[in-house]
Amino acid sequence: MARQGQYHFESMRIARGLAVAAGVFVTATVLLIPRLAEAGGFQSLGLAVGLCAVTLGLLFAAFDRAPDAGWLFEYETRRKFKAVCEQKRLTGTDSAGRTVYPRMSRLMGGHLAWNVRVHPLLGQSLADWERASDALQMALGVVGVRFSDNGDGTITMRAGYQRLAHRDFVPPPPEPVDDGQDWRERLASVVVGFTEMGRPYALPLLDSHVLIAGITGSGKGSVIWSLVLGLRTPMHAGVVRFWGFDGKRMELSIGRNIFGDRYASDPVGMVELLERAAAEMLERADGLAGKVRRFDPSVVHPLNVLVVDELAYLASMLPDRKLRERADTALSNILIFGRAIGYVVVGALQDPRKETLGFRDLFPTRVAMRLSKPMVDLVLGSGAHEAGALCDLIPSDASGKGVGFVLGEGSMQPECVRMTWCSDQAIADAAASLAPPPVRPRLAS
Repeated sequence: MARQGQYHFESMRIARGLAVAAGVFVTATVLLIPRLAEAGGFQSLGLAVGLCAVTLGLLFAAFDRAPDAGWLFEYETRRKFKAVCEQKRLTGTDSAGRTVYPRMSRLMGGHLAWNVRVHPLLGQSLADWERASDALQMALGVVGVRFSDNGDGTITMRAGYQRLAHRDFVPPPPEPVDDGQDWRERLASVVVGFTEMGRPYALPLLDSHVLIAGITGSGKGSVIWSLVLGLRTPMHAGVVRFWGFDGKRMELSIGRNIFGDRYASDPVGMVELLERAAAEMLERADGLAGKVRRFDPSVVHPLNVLVVDELAYLASMLPDRKLRERADTALSNILIFGRAIGYVVVGALQDPRKETLGFRDLFPTRVAMRLSKPMVDLVLGSGAHEAGALCDLIPSDASGKGVGFVLGEGSMQPECVRMTWCSDQAIADAAASLAPPPVRPRLAS
């Protein structure tokens, strides 16, 4: 049974079915009992008692289901939805001149946050519904309304902010590696969490750069480590290489072996490592020029993922001006040319303002975690908060850690995702599996 105050269309359907069945038996009981009484006899009496028992049982079940079925909640939601549709001209007329409303189905959630499938009328588009989001938000009494295209002629309307359940990272099962497999397809995106609908969410990786923004404690590390640990198979195969830039010396150091000699934490070391990556990238570009038009990951040309914790520090806050200029040049080159050659930047930062990250527009994929309202549009683009990226409403307690809104290249609709939690032990295990075997001393013969 659904939790008190949480409604599910299946519960509503069952409760309605029980109510209809109870009504049928009540009617049958009222009509048949007088005739059975006239007929008399133990058989008639037994039948009458049986009818009464079934009727009472169905009535009890229907009333027991009623609170969780949310009949009043569903009725009020549909009533307000229709009123807004009429005001915003989202209705039509049939051949008899009667008003036709878009249909709602699969209502799930509660008073603070819920979602429903909407069946638009012919000729309506997602943009038509997005223009009505403010009116729906006001009428329904929720903090925000978002729409997404289901790809089957229906759209999902999400009202309010829905808390997402915590999930631990589960290592992907070992996969066979063969020389002929398509690494480009497998590295196009990596599952890092789950959406509001409970579906796995794959973060775009190949041919992209990923920007992760959120205040301290929002769970940026969950995005980074879910991505890194989700690529253990291609790492072992030598098709993916990670570079670690660990300004805090805390986030990435626990998985030091994953980065090998491509790890730095001091300012000079990070800038030199960044310049090394930029030089290798340009060398690869020269080697591929005139031979291929598209980069395909392989053991010969692996995908390089540059993981930068505290990106703003490396980009604009280094204490030495010359170091800042060198870092800016190398990072700009990688962001401009890298994704076409197999060099991807995954950068995390707390402050997304222009003065701290002047090239944030070079990141096609962006993740906004808990942020103040003015910062949301800086990360995801103008109008993102109005479109439903309610980063300021993400709870500051454990239930909000790892929750973020993701906007991919070419997308106008932010999607809410709960990133999987990667424990220190899971990271240490992955790092240990990539460590070189210990060298045993040879005994003198």
